[in-house]
Amino acid sequence: MSGTRTRMASVALLLGCTVVLGCGDGTKKASGPSLDAQYRKVMAEPDLAARASRLLAVADKQNKAGDLLGMEQSLNSAADAAKNLEDAKAKALTLNRVAEAFGRAGSVAESKNLLREVSKAADRIGEAEIKITVLTRMAYTYGKYLNSPDIATSYLKNCEEIAAGIPRPEGRIDALLEVAVTYHQLALADQAEKLFAQSLEAARALEDGRKRADTVANAAAALNKMNQADEAQTTFQEAEKLAGEIPDAMSRAYALIHLSDRLKASGRRADAQKTLKLAEAAADKVTDASMRMPLLETIDRSRR
Repeated sequence: MSGTRTRMASVALLLGCTVVLGCGDGTKKASGPSLDAQYRKVMAEPDLAARASRLLAVADKQNKAGDLLGMEQSLNSAADAAKNLEDAKAKALTLNRVAEAFGRAGSVAESKNLLREVSKAADRIGEAEIKITVLTRMAYTYGKYLNSPDIATSYLKNCEEIAAGIPRPEGRIDALLEVAVTYHQLALADQAEKLFAQSLEAARALEDGRKRADTVANAAAALNKMNQADEAQTTFQEAEKLAGEIPDAMSRAYALIHLSDRLKASGRRADAQKTLKLAEAAADKVTDASMRMPLLETIDRSRR
């Protein structure tokens, strides 16, 4: 860690005018609590997962301000908080975020050390879907920031094998879509395209209409993450058509709500709002008030 401190200290000294003196006029800029005050406040947070998450936000602000020593302190504190989490899922997911932040900052050794801790925690996770999320983020950090494409690819292949054992077909498809997106993020286009095509084909083949519509919507959202806007739009339209074909009004409404949520998460708010109107129209056909009211409340929450 001493090498990292020396490197960060040198850069911080060069940026001292910006950090301490403001824009060269000898005055310190005051706009809300100082970053040091924010750090101290966050350190008083008793919830370790929340503390780590907020420390990452402080570290990002410190990085943008040129306070690299402060950033290192925040990242180390975030790592300490994450290491002390007892739940394996929370520990692995939180450590992953800290490891990625260290990698992004160029602190390769620290990032690798944390990823080893992530791997140990992942071994204790029983749910395949959560384990795949953990391992794909590990793969991303190794490939994106640690110059280890072979390790990244190995983790993603392992994810494919784990996904194959998921009993629910829709869960298996969603997991493979997550892997496909990570391949794309690491510029492994052939693997991404092949796995995505297989996943979309499997989604279209699902027998249950609601699951088919939901999973095709998830595939459209994955395409959006892969920066394939036109293909995503076409697939979102396919999901809307599938949802509209569901005969049961309540099931149709929930499928449209799911589609709206995926559209909103993909930055397509206008389409999301239009889809919610279709969901409302379907909800109006639900005659049982005890089922219709919770449905309308769900629509209202999605609109916010």
